[in-house]
Formats: sequence, C-alpha cells, structure tokens
Amino acid sequence: MSDTIITKSKKVGREITLKKPKVLQANTLKELVEIIGESMAVSKIKAQLTIDFRATVRSMLESGDANNGQFTYTDQEIKSRNFNDWKPETRSRRTPEEKAAELLSKLTPDQLKVALELANKA
Repeated sequence: MSDTIITKSKKVGREITLKKPKVLQANTLKELVEIIGESMAVSKIKAQLTIDFRATVRSMLESGDANNGQFTYTDQEIKSRNFNDWKPETRSRRTPEEKAAELLSKLTPDQLKVALELANKA
C-alpha cells in the first residue's frame, strides 16, 4: 500500500501527490478508532455505506432502456424488495473506454452519429 495519495482537479487541470495523513494509513478498524475515535469511525463508515446502498438502488432505477421508458424494475418492485440483509459489494472499476461503450450502446443511430461527429471535433 502506497503512503502517498494523488489528488487531481479536472476543473483547473492540476494534480498533486502528498504523503497520506495518518488516518489514511490505518490498516485495521482498531487503528482507525485509535486515531479518530469510535464515533467518528462509525459515522464515516455509515456515510460510505449510504453512498454504496444508494448506488445499488440507483443501478436498479437505471436498469433498462431510458430512451423508451422501459425499465427493468418498477418503483413498486424496488420498494417491495427486502434490503434488510444488504451488504456492500466490491465493484469493479471500468475503464473510460468501457464506460463510453456502454453509453454509446444506449444511443439511437442518429444520436450515435452526432456523438461521433462531436468527438471527432474535440
């Protein structure tokens, strides 16, 4: 595990590498609690779990074809699902090419033509 962290700002085109603060070097929950306290550790973990849970639900909301309103799950199906035993999963990170391919696959032929023309001008 690296002891440095890279922070990028796409907005202004800058990047900086710094030494990780001690809290980011903790390798166990015990170490983390010793550094920031139990209450803060629980709060931070729950905040990230909330983000992860919302991502799970968001993927269900977005599943299907938004162009014609044909979604895989109705709101009622999502609401009636039992999430009591939900646990976060490790999500694989997609490359920019994979993300672009997924987005492009959802476009109509006319939209795809326009998107490719715009990309060629960039």
